[in-house]
Amino acid sequence: MYKIILSLFISLFVVVAHADQTSFIKLSALLNSIQSMQANFNQTIYDNKNKAIQQTTGSVSLQRPGRFRWEVIKPIPQLIVANQTTLWIYDRDLEQVTVRSIKQASDNAPALLLSHDASIFMKNYNIKNMQQQDPDWQWFELIPIHSDSFAAIRMGFYKNQINEMQLQDKLGHTTRIRFLDARFNMKLSPALFIFKPPAHVDVINESQ
Repeated sequence: MYKIILSLFISLFVVVAHADQTSFIKLSALLNSIQSMQANFNQTIYDNKNKAIQQTTGSVSLQRPGRFRWEVIKPIPQLIVANQTTLWIYDRDLEQVTVRSIKQASDNAPALLLSHDASIFMKNYNIKNMQQQDPDWQWFELIPIHSDSFAAIRMGFYKNQINEMQLQDKLGHTTRIRFLDARFNMKLSPALFIFKPPAHVDVINESQ
């Protein structure tokens, strides 16, 4: 489960010399306008025949620079917390915490995306502004120049606010995340991005 979520929320952390300049400017402006965000989310994974095979719900909090909290509520509780240097993955059912450095995580995931300056993640993607009939929507497609995980990442903005992300892997599976009841640029408590493992859990430290 955590690999799917990391794939969802950290792979755009790395950074496009090959990006379309107009698309880059538009996407950069939209991302940099988000200083903080709180939302609920629905996440659905589809197989290569577009059949839904997994669904999760939860909440997310983001704060620039480099902080996020991603909590799965159903069906299997899980918490991922990141600050500027460290990422914690807490699997309650397994009573296990995995600790990683942000540098380790950045190689194989997309959602520090919204919590870092856009210029950081634009150097490893070809970026295209997708044409839309509805003027309220803007969609961008990001094709990784070097990636073992993803074939394409799409980001949808409704009235200039992030509304949806889609990640397609090289086997044709698509992970679709919809953000609900989103609030932007409010003050968030620093405690949201601090995690201390409970005393009874196993801690696996992969940060060294």
